[in-house]
Amino acid sequence: MVAAYDTPPFRFNPWKHHLHWVEEGLYRILKNPGDLKLRDGIIGNISSINSNYVDIYTGHLTAEQLIQGIGDELKRLEIHDKSEFSSWMGEWGFKLVTLSDGSVWVLREGADEEFYIHIHPARNSPNIIRIHGNSWKTAVVTKIFYPHLIDIDHVALNEVRVKHLNLSPIKNFNDSQRLQKAMKLLETAKMDF
Repeated sequence: MVAAYDTPPFRFNPWKHHLHWVEEGLYRILKNPGDLKLRDGIIGNISSINSNYVDIYTGHLTAEQLIQGIGDELKRLEIHDKSEFSSWMGEWGFKLVTLSDGSVWVLREGADEEFYIHIHPARNSPNIIRIHGNSWKTAVVTKIFYPHLIDIDHVALNEVRVKHLNLSPIKNFNDSQRLQKAMKLLETAKMDF
């Protein structure tokens, strides 16, 4: 399982930032439940996401189309290499690019010579939802083990958090609006289980 969707010079983590990439990964594992390597790869990618907030793209563009759109915009701006990209970044250290669906993307310069353009969704932009990182991880990995779970089930969710994500159990699910938001996002996922 690929950890990032890296196409030189771009670095993009779709497990952290692309809903439909995650849905596709879940679909593959649920269609192949005996593929433990695939399952463990997805869990590894998801568990590596930070615990703070993550911005997730929910629009119709694929990861490939996002990178193509950003690449096209850079070509239009006549930015063709790392030196030109660095100059364009200026003192702020980031730039915003708007794609065809109205979503806005943050470009930052990375230290890697090959993958020097890091791509992140811009918060509060169209087709972007901000979710708490641990809630996102819990919702995604819970979907692997309990694909039909819709309502909050404290036993199932805490089992996933402790056993598969090395997170503390949640004591009061009534106060867990962040987790409910993450589960709701995957509840509407177009996955044919």
